[in-house]
Amino acid sequence: MGRLAIPRSSAQRLIVTGFTAFACALGACGSSGGHPPQTGSGGGPPTGTSSGGSPGSGGRADSGGSGGVTASGGVAATGGSGDGGAMTAGAGSGGSSGSGASQGGSHASGGDAGSSGVHAAGGAGGDVTGSGGASGGVMGGGGASGMPALPSAGCNSTTAQASGRFNITVSGTSREYILKLPDHYDPSHPYRLMFGWHGRMYDDNWVADGGAPLTGPFFGVEGMANDSTIFVAPQAAAQGWANSDLAFADAMLAKFESDLCIDKNRIFSAGFSAGAMMTVTLGCARGDVFRGIAVMSGSTQLGCTSGTHPVAYWASHGTMDTTVPIANGQAARDEFAKRNHCGTQTMAVDPMGCTMFLGCDAGYPVTFCTFDGVHEPAPFAGVGIWGFISQF
Repeated sequence: MGRLAIPRSSAQRLIVTGFTAFACALGACGSSGGHPPQTGSGGGPPTGTSSGGSPGSGGRADSGGSGGVTASGGVAATGGSGDGGAMTAGAGSGGSSGSGASQGGSHASGGDAGSSGVHAAGGAGGDVTGSGGASGGVMGGGGASGMPALPSAGCNSTTAQASGRFNITVSGTSREYILKLPDHYDPSHPYRLMFGWHGRMYDDNWVADGGAPLTGPFFGVEGMANDSTIFVAPQAAAQGWANSDLAFADAMLAKFESDLCIDKNRIFSAGFSAGAMMTVTLGCARGDVFRGIAVMSGSTQLGCTSGTHPVAYWASHGTMDTTVPIANGQAARDEFAKRNHCGTQTMAVDPMGCTMFLGCDAGYPVTFCTFDGVHEPAPFAGVGIWGFISQF
């Protein structure tokens, strides 16, 4: 998808983020602004592909290459990761790789197994409509979470749709958002939906265009989604985000589900700083709507008292953040670990600096990542968030 530059009207090495281990082993924000963030540089994606390891065993394949493919695509007998089928750059069930499907991981015989294969950003899992899964979209059999797509009312709509800047009236007030559809949007295909909420010092255009200190549009996620996801960047009111913006989110969701083909089982939210706090609020109050949330330098400042539904949780926080201290981010993490009934033990997962709680409700992982930085998105935000949401 190309970059959408819309004038404002007013004013890595690709890695699975440890969720393969989860699937296999476990069945404010800038109210004062702070100083300008500094960015780090994430690694680029690997160029080699993994072919599914040894025949019929789903064996581990870290280094890539084209060998070891069986006639059926090098898929383990069970179609899942087996005892070591997880690959460094993709799911181990169909010869998926970080940069695309291996020669044996076809839609017919490979792909990510619904029962265990976790998928980061590539592979031939195929989506539930059978149109191919090069992006790791809604994967064969309902994806790694085993949950089938739930098409919205807007699927198969004949009304023409387009990306752009739009307004919607909420409680008598006009509110703005930027919508980005896949380049080859198909009204019969249920797409993943991701909201991207900006920090107080920024705006919707910053999220949609990926301005500094971001590493790309929508926190670096859009460039990895490969036409599999609809993105929306809401614009805050003058006072920033507040609990009242839940009505704004509800209004946008109602419109998108009515007009667009959305997979209602795969709605996500990501945000930075004040936008992270808005994302936390959505996870707390709309856990039955949002499948997962990604929180960058956030806290529970807007509150987290309503709702009890678990929600998959991923977060990053700079260890030198003085705007939103890391202790605040840890408190938000602990709130979702409690909601998701996680145990107290954790394990290290990729990217480096990330840990995942063990014993959480199946399909509702909680991961917290730290990095040497100030109040800024993590340098690995794009691969981390994409690896998180693309597993579902």
